[in-house]
Amino acid sequence: MRKTQRKRIAEVKVLDYHDVLLREQDVSLLEGPHWLNDQVVAFYFEYLSREGLGGDGRGCVAPTPEPTPGCDAKSPSWASAPATTSLQQQKQQPQQRTVGDVLLLPPATSFLLIHSPPEMAAELLAPLKPDRKGLVIFAVNDNPEVDLAAGGSHWTLLVYHRPSNTFRHYDSSPSHQTDGNGRSSGSTQAARRLADAVGPALTGAGGGAGAAAALPSLVEVRCMPRQTNCYDCGMYVLAVARAVCQWWLRGPEVAREGAEGSTGGVTKVEAEWEVQERAMRAWLTPAHVDGLRFEILEIIRAKAGAASVGA
Repeated sequence: MRKTQRKRIAEVKVLDYHDVLLREQDVSLLEGPHWLNDQVVAFYFEYLSREGLGGDGRGCVAPTPEPTPGCDAKSPSWASAPATTSLQQQKQQPQQRTVGDVLLLPPATSFLLIHSPPEMAAELLAPLKPDRKGLVIFAVNDNPEVDLAAGGSHWTLLVYHRPSNTFRHYDSSPSHQTDGNGRSSGSTQAARRLADAVGPALTGAGGGAGAAAALPSLVEVRCMPRQTNCYDCGMYVLAVARAVCQWWLRGPEVAREGAEGSTGGVTKVEAEWEVQERAMRAWLTPAHVDGLRFEILEIIRAKAGAASVGA
C-alpha cells in the first residue's frame, strides 16, 4: 500500500507548461542532490525560450566578462577602433540580436538527432529554420541505447555558434572526457555524432547548388568549470545554456577587452567568445549551481501556484 501511495504521489501533475508536463517525480529532483531528468531540462529550455531571457538577456545572471588573471588578457588592436565609423561600416554592422536568434532544443530532440543520419536530421530540423539562427543549443545525454530514451549517466551541452561556425562542447566532468585508454568518452562521442548529424542542416553544407558552406568544427571548451559531485552535470548544462544566451544577446562588444585576436587559427569572433568562456571560472561555482537549482524550483512552484489559482 505504501509503495502504491508513493507511486501515485510521484505521478501527480505539478505543472503543464506549453510542451512540457512536469510531475512530482520530476520536480522533486530539484529538491535534493539528484541527477536531473529530461523533463526538468526540457522545462528550463522552454522557459528560457519563452520568458526567462526577458527579450534582452535580463533573465540571465552571468556577469559581463573581465580580463581573467593568468589568461594573458590584453586588448588587441581591433578592440580600440575609433568611435566614429563611416557609412559603409555602419551598413556592415550586424542587426540587434534577439531571443528569436536563439534555438534551444530539448533532450528528446537531441537524442533523436544523435541517432539520425544527416538527411533525416535536416528533415526533422527544417520546420525550426535552424539555418537562420545565430545560436543553436543542444542538451546532450551520453545514452548510447537508441531504444532506451531514459538511459545515460551524464549531461553535457553542445552549442552551435554561427559567427565562428563552431560547435562548442561544454562538459563539467573531466572524467568523462576520455576513458582509461585515452579514447573519447561517451559524452564526447555523443556530441561528435550530434555535430556530424546536424552540421549540414545548420550550414547548408553539401546540400545545394553552388559552393557548399564549410562544415562546423567541434571545439572542446577546456576552461569549462568542473562539477564537484556526481549529480550536478545537468545543472551545469542549464547554467551554461542560460549564460551563452546572455552572451549572444549582449553582443560581442562585451568581450573585446581581453580577447587575443586572430592568432593560431582562431578568428576574432571566436576569440571574443572565448573571453566569456574563460570568465566562467570566476562565477560558475558550486554555490552558483545550488542557487540556480533553488531558483528553478521556485519558478516551477510559482507557476504551479498561479495555474491552480486560475483554474
